[in-house]
Amino acid sequence: MTFIQNAEKEPAVRTLLYARIHNADQYKTTQPDADWVNLFIEFYASAVTVAEQCHGEFIKTLASGILCSFSSPKDGVQAAINLQELLLEKRRHSTSGLSCGIGLATGRVHLLQLSNGKRMDCLGTVNDVALALSEQARGHAILFHHPDPLLATEFPIHSKAGELLDRFCLDYFQEMPPLRIVNTSTPIKRYAVHWQGNPGEYLTTFPIEPTKPSTEEELFQGKNFFGKVSAFKKERGFGFIQYYAENQEYQEIYFHMTYVIHQVPVLENDHVRFIVKPGKEGRPQACSVLVLGSRFQGRVESCTEEGAGFITIRDHDAKLVRFFVLPQEVHYDKLTLDDIVEFTASSGSETEGLVALQVTRPGEATVQQADIGENLVIGAVEQALMTVYFPEKGYGFAKCKRNSIYIHVSELTDPEHPPAPGDHIEFEVYPGRNETYRANTVRLIKKKGLDL
Repeated sequence: MTFIQNAEKEPAVRTLLYARIHNADQYKTTQPDADWVNLFIEFYASAVTVAEQCHGEFIKTLASGILCSFSSPKDGVQAAINLQELLLEKRRHSTSGLSCGIGLATGRVHLLQLSNGKRMDCLGTVNDVALALSEQARGHAILFHHPDPLLATEFPIHSKAGELLDRFCLDYFQEMPPLRIVNTSTPIKRYAVHWQGNPGEYLTTFPIEPTKPSTEEELFQGKNFFGKVSAFKKERGFGFIQYYAENQEYQEIYFHMTYVIHQVPVLENDHVRFIVKPGKEGRPQACSVLVLGSRFQGRVESCTEEGAGFITIRDHDAKLVRFFVLPQEVHYDKLTLDDIVEFTASSGSETEGLVALQVTRPGEATVQQADIGENLVIGAVEQALMTVYFPEKGYGFAKCKRNSIYIHVSELTDPEHPPAPGDHIEFEVYPGRNETYRANTVRLIKKKGLDL
């Protein structure tokens, strides 16, 4: 039996890193136990190796994650970036698609020396902070809590993307809204660490899961839901949306036309994105209803030299709704800052978020599209046109009628020869995140001129 041999009477300042396998529950329920064990062993070896290379030490495993300790915050952040880059490299050459969310927190902990003399443990609120941040971090994201102001001299960190961009150290960090967690008296300061690119170009604009409200009064604040219009009374201006609520139960919610963004036409079976707010007598209703597949007019908020960027519109609360746009979807000379444009709203993957398709100048004709009719059928075989593929990241997107389809290297039948923009592919339709779609068993079609 292992006992605590001794404990430091005075707490020490440490940076704790908790790396958690993303979608671990899904792995456990869909994979044989032996496969899950092998996957975790591979993840464990990667995390411990990276931590030791950055002057850290392994502390313990927790659920589906690993806790490591560092004497310096910069070492912890560098280890987090190195681990994400290592897993990214492994995903390029593997079908596992393993990814993780990482939470980092700096604070005082009590160090415990276990009786065998070979292991350390630590206790303190900072453990809870690191764990909470890792649970919020989506796959590939890093969230960081640092109680003091960030100084460039304290963070000589780097990433492969940062070296290519000659990035200034503090450009890696984007301050996020404060977060209140259990066992803390005040909300904590936190940052998103943009290890893949500059914040303005980073695909994960919101690299965290929405914070679960702590009181019933806050239940109606901010979380976006995706659903389908199950009924709409045009003459009376109201209808109902079916969606998965936070408890994962399929529910129906009321909405009124006055809360539809830009008052675009609504039809039954339309896919929509919305937030929930209290209506009459406190009953929930859908607000800021975004009808996917509709045309909108918006403003170019930011753009890169390559022609990618973000377009924004405003909802009925005057809050910005942001859409990611790829160069292939711009049907005029080039995206320019503050351009007023028209586009078709669509939903992408978990990383991509909302996307803008068929971007034109106001009043210009759009490319003719096929009528999508009913939704794509799960399990059906469909064909699509590749719009973008990132070989170094192992994923991309294809356009199938009005749907943006997520393509991952693990689903390619020939991963050594991934598709390129403009290629035609065939795939099986699988459910994605929040009523979107992803492609399974993706193969390249050699013939050209496919009518999409």
